Amino acid sequence: MGKIKAALDESRTLMLGAQILIGFQLQAPFQNAFEHLTPSEKTIEIVVLCIMVLVLGLLVLPSAHHRIAYGGHAAPGVEETVRWATGASLLPFAAALGLDLYIAGNRVIGFTTGVAAATAATIVALGFWYGLPLLQSRQQRERPMAATKETSIGTKVEHVLTEARVVLPGAQALLGFQLAIVLTEGFERLPPDAKLLHGLALGLITLSTILLMAPAAYHRLGYRGRDTEEFHRMASRLVLAATVFLALGLCADIHVVVQKITGSDGLAHLLAGLSAALLLGLWYVLPLWHRHKRLSEERSDGIQHRTPGSKPGSHNLPT
Repeated sequence: MGKIKAALDESRTLMLGAQILIGFQLQAPFQNAFEHLTPSEKTIEIVVLCIMVLVLGLLVLPSAHHRIAYGGHAAPGVEETVRWATGASLLPFAAALGLDLYIAGNRVIGFTTGVAAATAATIVALGFWYGLPLLQSRQQRERPMAATKETSIGTKVEHVLTEARVVLPGAQALLGFQLAIVLTEGFERLPPDAKLLHGLALGLITLSTILLMAPAAYHRLGYRGRDTEEFHRMASRLVLAATVFLALGLCADIHVVVQKITGSDGLAHLLAGLSAALLLGLWYVLPLWHRHKRLSEERSDGIQHRTPGSKPGSHNLPT
């Protein structure tokens, strides 16, 4: 159970790093010098934005999977989900970092510097995030996490509060961006419908942030720090609801940003829609499918362990 808490804390660390790039990608088009970028550099900015949406989706996935598929129980599958989601998120993260440094290097000195910065950053990131861990894993033989029938309420509450802290930095990055750009000249030049869409996104992310902070307030003020099943259920619902508003708010602002960069409503609709499908698929459809599959396997195992004449709910006893 402690390993799951550690894995969730590690996801939070990755989210804090991703927060920087997500915020930058959303703010960059509203900076004055953005108009001086070449068409290829603007295209790279859109590509990096899409990559960071994927990274965000993968980093939040373990929390949604734990809440929906396992109901907050410390099952072995939770740690495995965190492991593969982390591994899958680091590769696109490294690519996004390299592409952003290419633009920065190109703007500072020139094309050669940009390519060198992108290549060096990507290689170093992949070396530290994949190369060294894989070398270490070959030297370590670890027992698989033992299955537990029941998870203590204290552990479940600890996990749900940690998962709220995992998701919160993503909402913070968006909220900070949304509040900051309304004071830029680039925002003033947006068409009225884009301003309204940004206002809607601002409201959605504000609500998401409020919901993510609510479990800590309820736990301390409403339950005086006591761990109860009632609080765990309520906190789980708050965290899951917050991710819905986070996904919708992010996709609304993706539409605003892409439309501002390209001037194309069609491309903005397409990327916003694909982002919504990706995030909601990772955070809800996939965990619900896994939950259905797990429950079906458990029912199947229960039927196989019954004797031909036994009643439902009875168990074979050893002779």
